[in-house]
Amino acid sequence: MAYMTAVAPVPWWPPPPELAHAGLLVASSPAGYPEPQTLPFLFAPLPPPPPAGCPLLPPPAPIVIQLQPHPSLLAEVDHRRSSSLVQFLKDEGAVLSPEDENKREKVIRELKKIVMHWANAVAYEQSVPQGLATATVLTYGSYTLGAHGPESDIDLLCLGPCIATLQYHFFVVLRQILQGRPEVSEVHTVEKAKVPLMRFRFTGIAVDLTYAQLPVIDALKAINTFSPQLLQKIDTRSWRSLSGVRVNEQIVQLVPNAEKFQTLLRCIKLWARKRGLHCHYLGFFAGIHLAILAAYVCRKFPDASVSGLFAVFFQTFAHWPWQVPDPLRHDFQWSWLFEPFPYDQKYQQFLRIALRAPTIAELGDWAGWVKSRFRFLILKLERAGIECDPCPSEEVDHTDNDPNVVFYWGLIPKRIIQVDTSSLKGDFMEDLTNDVYGTVKCTHSDVTISVVGLPQLPKSMCSRVYPPAVHAALYDGLRGHR
Repeated sequence: MAYMTAVAPVPWWPPPPELAHAGLLVASSPAGYPEPQTLPFLFAPLPPPPPAGCPLLPPPAPIVIQLQPHPSLLAEVDHRRSSSLVQFLKDEGAVLSPEDENKREKVIRELKKIVMHWANAVAYEQSVPQGLATATVLTYGSYTLGAHGPESDIDLLCLGPCIATLQYHFFVVLRQILQGRPEVSEVHTVEKAKVPLMRFRFTGIAVDLTYAQLPVIDALKAINTFSPQLLQKIDTRSWRSLSGVRVNEQIVQLVPNAEKFQTLLRCIKLWARKRGLHCHYLGFFAGIHLAILAAYVCRKFPDASVSGLFAVFFQTFAHWPWQVPDPLRHDFQWSWLFEPFPYDQKYQQFLRIALRAPTIAELGDWAGWVKSRFRFLILKLERAGIECDPCPSEEVDHTDNDPNVVFYWGLIPKRIIQVDTSSLKGDFMEDLTNDVYGTVKCTHSDVTISVVGLPQLPKSMCSRVYPPAVHAALYDGLRGHR
């Protein structure tokens, strides 16, 4: 990488003493180089003003001098940038402590015991000899990829025997077993999704548990998720559930350096969350999509540092001319790139979507169902000529006594916005109640849609720092991916 510095007309050679003293045109030991944060940006002195009475002439065109830093200097700067980025992740709480890691490992071990007990219960119910039917759980998602943080859930796949059905044995029998455990709380199900699952907390850690019914009685011995014989005999929903595990296994096998990949993925996910882009049900990238893109960059540049991979990630997937940080800029700080997006500075009006239910458990089911249908609401707005910028963060209205969760979507002010929230809600409710499952969920729950201004925006969404231009350019570019 080269510095590009604009200077007034000066002789090209010999170099002025100040350039030679800077250590950029001559080789020296790495210890002699200046610290990266104080790298010089060299400008020649301005020419003296013209004498009095002389006509003012336009300034001469600048001459661009390309200075090539010594490779040792670049390597040192790159190393320091990578180290500072890893430290930034730790400071932001994006890296788990050893205690938290052990806690998650214990949760997985306990759940393996629980599903084995569940398989024995199913076998007893169907008069199958004890010990023949087995079950287990496999991890996938950010946990398997090594990019999980303190707030990340654990994605688990339950592999069950052929005698254990999804609708009854998984969603009824296993749910009852889990609800009977003191470590388990907030159990709710998402049964009509493309990948049906149970969500709950185990010792406070969020768990997403999907299910695959294998065509064998002994599921523990049939955990080769790439077996053609296995995949040909399972149903569509089980195949989709297995896909998450299979994709993760492929990624882990393909990346040349697991540690660099994990750090890069943590950086990308943190950036996406800060900028309101990490939310698949609003049309943005999900974790697996970011993981695939990160793996591609790691394979294409196997020898690059973490800092270099992070910069290359944006350069590779940007199809429009936005700016990216120059890692050698002396005043660059990682916090600039991860500044939360200032919704209150960009939008004046917001679509407020409030979900309410009589209990916490019912709210979990209701919110999961509504969020899975948010794409229909976005399409309805677009058909009406209303463009929005959905914020994925979930807020709480503390003035409401019922359990609730509230979303705020910025309304893009291309013209005067008139939203008929009454008809919009009516149309959206039709999407929510288009089957028996949705109708049951709506029995005691409700959704409210309204348009609010900045004074009604929660304080948690009000920014106090304006992001630099480079940050906004990155954000505006990636937000085009829907």
